[in-house]
Amino acid sequence: MNAPRSYWLHSPTWDGFWLLSGLWLLPLVMTTTYVSVVGQWVLVGAVLLLWLPHRFATAYSAFCTPAYRPIIRAQWARFCILPAAIFAATFAFVFAPPYILPLKMLTRVQVLATIFFLYNSYHFAAQHFGVLSIYRIRAAQPQDPKKKHLEKAFCVIVGGVLVAVAQVFAGAEVVRDSLLYSWVPQDQLGEAFRIVRWIATPTIVLLTAGILAGEIRLSPCSVPKILYVTGIGIQGVLAFFLSPVAFLILWGVQHWLVSIALTAFMADGDRTALANQTAWYRFWGLFNHGFWPTVTVLVALTIMLTPLFEAAIHGAQGRTDAMQQLAATLGAYPWLIKLLVALNFATVYLHFVMDRAIFRFSNPEVRKVTGALLFAPRTSHVA
Repeated sequence: MNAPRSYWLHSPTWDGFWLLSGLWLLPLVMTTTYVSVVGQWVLVGAVLLLWLPHRFATAYSAFCTPAYRPIIRAQWARFCILPAAIFAATFAFVFAPPYILPLKMLTRVQVLATIFFLYNSYHFAAQHFGVLSIYRIRAAQPQDPKKKHLEKAFCVIVGGVLVAVAQVFAGAEVVRDSLLYSWVPQDQLGEAFRIVRWIATPTIVLLTAGILAGEIRLSPCSVPKILYVTGIGIQGVLAFFLSPVAFLILWGVQHWLVSIALTAFMADGDRTALANQTAWYRFWGLFNHGFWPTVTVLVALTIMLTPLFEAAIHGAQGRTDAMQQLAATLGAYPWLIKLLVALNFATVYLHFVMDRAIFRFSNPEVRKVTGALLFAPRTSHVA
């Protein structure tokens, strides 16, 4: 007799921690709302351990797991040429001399940060839709194009557009780094925020209720999807009520955990045997056959870069005295600050591109490889 189908990617406990963290993070966020010092240190710890590892996660999947080598060879432009062009353009924009690009360094950072903020809002929404798609496949639900379109629209509107609007009105750090307040000063948004908040809240509740009602009527109905949709709705509402720091813990950490978890889960499931395997893949194979080794190497590879990126971008506005001292030290080397700024934005743009390349299920080659790593039976234990 066949074992009953599991609607979870791995298990209720594993999925609950890694993929549904938007729910268990709520009590933590409620605490940090009232204890600002706790919130600051929770955020610092989360950024240090999760922010950059999540950024490099999909690049790790593409270039450090053997399963993707045939795709890289077949789609060389998407996986290699496009990232190289993004790196070149970003570095050229940052290092271009004033007689070629008459913009101050601060303005250049703001331009890059504006691109980041706008695309990042869609990037979060795309990840939400991706997780819902994973659970749709796990539940063997019909691949109804209309249903999928509604779910994607919900993710884009609630998890993308409305969250971005809330961040603009609330004065989130990710917005302050951009040009948006040069166009519309924040002090002019305060009164409008009260109006927008009470329009957005019932809109989010109604949209969430509509998606949940449609899910409940499906056969089979997926409990993980219901929980995840509920989490998106809660995050969308709280974006208009929480402080920017508290919301970043809820919104950002949930996103980072999902990205790291999927990367490590797929690496753990990769049993691809390559003929004439290179030293490169033999080395990364030491970490790929196990969930926690992959997570550990992602953290270890990036933990030193985080303070440098933060200090280069935010300078004296660092969250801690140590960060401010680091920023002062970097200030003596303008070329190094430029290098770190360019590297920071180039890698985040690379993350957007690689995330799309790895999870582009509309492409048969990608669907075959990524689908196998996500859904194929495995004998290893992912804890």
